[in-house]
Amino acid sequence: MGTIKGTLLVGEEILRQLGVHEVYVVDSTTITLPDWAALHFPGTGSDAAVKWHTVLNVFSGCFQWNWITEGTKNDRKCFPEIKDLAGKLIIFDLGYFDFTLMQHIDITGGFYLCRLKSNTVVMIREVVQGLGKSAIGKSLMMHPKKRRGNLIEVFCDYERIGLRLRVIGFWNPILCQYHWYATNLKVAAIVIYPLYRLRWQIELMFKGCKQSLNLDGIASGNKNIIESLLLASLVAQFTSQTILRSSMTQLEHDKKFAVSYQRISKVFCIIAKDFIPFLLSSVEDGLERLMRKIDLFLYELFDPNYRRRRSTIKIIQDTLNA
Repeated sequence: MGTIKGTLLVGEEILRQLGVHEVYVVDSTTITLPDWAALHFPGTGSDAAVKWHTVLNVFSGCFQWNWITEGTKNDRKCFPEIKDLAGKLIIFDLGYFDFTLMQHIDITGGFYLCRLKSNTVVMIREVVQGLGKSAIGKSLMMHPKKRRGNLIEVFCDYERIGLRLRVIGFWNPILCQYHWYATNLKVAAIVIYPLYRLRWQIELMFKGCKQSLNLDGIASGNKNIIESLLLASLVAQFTSQTILRSSMTQLEHDKKFAVSYQRISKVFCIIAKDFIPFLLSSVEDGLERLMRKIDLFLYELFDPNYRRRRSTIKIIQDTLNA
């Protein structure tokens, strides 16, 4: 499936401060199917499953790229074209971890942010903060072995392909260890962790599609029916974004940052009875009825506790402006 363009809804200032055009998150979700669908869609954790691979544009709420495969397809083999990432930041988890991928994104003029695997062998070449000079020349994962502060920033070499990485470590007080992140972004190190948390946005999208848009309720084993129902659920998700676009202009600045993608899916289900007649009719009052219904549920789109519990996007904005 191809690329789908989206209009920027929030985050213009964040993008400018990050020095990127857009922020993408790539991930996949597995949808379990009846066992008799295994012939066309073999699974790993179950006999039959299908995988939806996608790229979410965090600040437009739009899926930029999509690919539907059998459940056994490896995530690393489902990645958007590197040439399309120039000037953009793409965030991915350990399922896509690949030093060569990072190198190609960097060469293309794109930006990446990901976790480092615990068995990664990279050598510390420069210490920016958090460690002494004695750490230079040592393996990152072997040093430090205990807490040296809440944040460590170093430059490391992956010598096999001659790649230099900017690596930031954040102390996890629960696990009593550092979580390491690799990036080529040139922003304050403190911003990296909340940026990586943007991955949660795509998980909320998946959850909304499965719970509210019936993506997880396919009972057929017929290949054509399965693909049609999957596409129908995806179209419903794309269509639900029109709610967001028609409503965002009415929300105050801080409320825009607290909009939940999972809430959007739920509201869309509520107004679906008014949305379908609007699509099937060109009568103007159909649009008016739809907009009145959307306005009625406007305040269901964002977290009501947004003043006490900042969203990840708001945390990023505040950290950049600190």
